[in-house]
Amino acid sequence: MNFNLLALQPNIMRAIEDAQYTQATDIQAQAIPMMLDGHDIIGQSHTGTGKTAAFVLPILSMLNKAQDKRLPQALILCPTRELAIQITTQIRMFSKYMENIKTVTIYGGQPISTQIFQLKGGVDIVVGTPGRILDHMRRKTLRFEQTRFLVLDEADEMLQMGFKEELEDILKELPRQRQTALFSATMPKAILDITKEYQNKPKHIQIEKGTRTVSNIQQLQYEVQGEHKDELLVQLLAMYKPTQAIVFANTKKMVDDLFDIMNKAGISAAALHGDMKQEMRTSIMSKFKLGHIKIMIATDVAARGIDVNNLDMVINYDLPQDDEYYIHRIGRTGRASSTGTAITLISPKQRRSWARLVQTHKLNVATMPYPTQEELDFLVTSSIMDKLQSSEVKPDMLELAQALLVNYEHPEALVAELLSSIVGNQKLKALKPLKQAREGNFKTYTLNVGRKHGVNPSKLVKSATDLCGIHQRYIGDIHVETDSTIINFASSVDFGQIKRLKRMLPKQNIFISVQS
Repeated sequence: MNFNLLALQPNIMRAIEDAQYTQATDIQAQAIPMMLDGHDIIGQSHTGTGKTAAFVLPILSMLNKAQDKRLPQALILCPTRELAIQITTQIRMFSKYMENIKTVTIYGGQPISTQIFQLKGGVDIVVGTPGRILDHMRRKTLRFEQTRFLVLDEADEMLQMGFKEELEDILKELPRQRQTALFSATMPKAILDITKEYQNKPKHIQIEKGTRTVSNIQQLQYEVQGEHKDELLVQLLAMYKPTQAIVFANTKKMVDDLFDIMNKAGISAAALHGDMKQEMRTSIMSKFKLGHIKIMIATDVAARGIDVNNLDMVINYDLPQDDEYYIHRIGRTGRASSTGTAITLISPKQRRSWARLVQTHKLNVATMPYPTQEELDFLVTSSIMDKLQSSEVKPDMLELAQALLVNYEHPEALVAELLSSIVGNQKLKALKPLKQAREGNFKTYTLNVGRKHGVNPSKLVKSATDLCGIHQRYIGDIHVETDSTIINFASSVDFGQIKRLKRMLPKQNIFISVQS
């Protein structure tokens, strides 16, 4: 849908045109008209779908210019300071032609006295994290008696970070007569409880999972032993040469370790995680957005505020601890109608959990071989040639080179000796391919029993080996639901053997069906 059809104010449309946005994304096309009509909404969508503009644009359109600026008209709550800064940036971008719109960003790690001073200067929109917002409310430096709009952005993430009590304390103090928009990638029971308690007949918008990831993001996997992950990461960065990339790790320590590893390998990179001072994090993110930093190593939470349109690669050094993190991660590449690449490093122990994620989200992931020694040698040689051709030769070095060539009987041997000292530090050694534990095609079987019947993956594997006599190498991915189970067996396994699983739960009438 074209933005011209969304009934936004002319001054806002002018800013949209400046940003060269013409077509609204799915979430924007659905959420903006609903919010302009006064509805509460639940937006279920992932990173990279344009959800920030989906609530920022209608709120800007509905602000009352005559309202007292001592009391904010809108409150936007989000899980991290980085995301708060990102949202504020978009508000300022879209409101630049509107008169006297004031936004204050409230988060921890910044002097509270500075925030109090900003609030006293008047505010229309407050963007912030729950903890610091609640702190201001208790100090009476922030009041919401006249607040008409509330947004809970990445609500599931706020709950995962332990903000449930803070959210409830804030929501209880807001006027009942308000418009509330809640955005969340997932809809666990805790989120549904919030919508029932604090929203008024909300309209539900769901942007289908995986629509972006299939179309314009190439997803690749490399299976590697843990002790060789560092080597493979360095090799892949050398081989793919991304313009800009984010390398995701699960812990702050791993982010720091990878930063050291890349520095030793001569790869220019920056690290980003929650233990760093806010000023440094803001500076690093700004440089990354401007393209001055090419490789960013980050945790999931720290990367929340990164919004770069030309990011062409995401590397999952660590497998995400939650399925939804994978969608968030790879959703940062392949934006603005461009293509992207998402690479995931998998250890042999993670085969099953990774296969379940791929199957659940219907991902199209290609398994890739390691770079060969020939390819790696070519990369090193090409890199050296590029540096030599682009470097400026100093006159005194040219004189020395001429003197050496005159006095050296074999000039080729001299060049080879000099190159060996350079290449020695950059030599990349190819990894040996992993032996595959399981081979052949697999068939998928469904059982009518699940978690509520006491079924779990360990019990299934034990039953398949003990009752059915099936070796573990012929057992594939297992996914246990509340009242059903999906399990894969090698095609060579006889169905007669598999049917013995019916004896796994003597008191249950187990049915086993083959998926076509």
